[in-house]
Amino acid sequence: MMESGSAKSAETKRELRRRLLALRDGLSAAERAEASRLACRHAAEWIESSGIRSVMAFVSFRSELDTSELLEFCWARGLRLLLPRADIGAKRLALHAVRSRDELAPGAYGILEPDPGRAAEAPDEAPEAVFVPGAGFDRCGGRIGYGGGYYDRFRAEARDAAGGRWIGLGFAAQLVPQVPMEPHDAALDGLITELGLVWTNTHPPEGGRS
Repeated sequence: MMESGSAKSAETKRELRRRLLALRDGLSAAERAEASRLACRHAAEWIESSGIRSVMAFVSFRSELDTSELLEFCWARGLRLLLPRADIGAKRLALHAVRSRDELAPGAYGILEPDPGRAAEAPDEAPEAVFVPGAGFDRCGGRIGYGGGYYDRFRAEARDAAGGRWIGLGFAAQLVPQVPMEPHDAALDGLITELGLVWTNTHPPEGGRS
């Protein structure tokens, strides 16, 4: 019995995710640290040149690109920094405005997240820039997540509240020629790695945001 096209695509995405995560895990600590430093610098330069005042980012976990320098940049510049907290029961992300690392605590999956007792929830915020993690990316805005669908669901449910630029943040080693995309998958606007900012083919820069 032949598989449907969607089943084949899903299987391909699972295999690609597994391979890319293994590749990312294989980067040395020194390689990850240097690439993370450069990528965060590129992100900070774009934020400053674009006049952005509100940013949604993420706290890194395991072998993800380390966003520490980007978070510290936002706090030092007095930017509005929004970080997600995973609600496992509802399988959704809740945004919180975080003012320092003191407002973070281990949450779902052991990831540092906003402490609801310290960081106020901000459900109606509209961040101008949204940086997202992933297992892999392509130049057309394709992104492979981790299989939970949290970011896809968040973007679909809160499109108006999260309508800023959606930009992947990862290592150049995670860039592939093409990510298998389903009809419901929304393309990213750009990707930042240690090599710089790449706008996707489907979402070119507008105005001064380049």
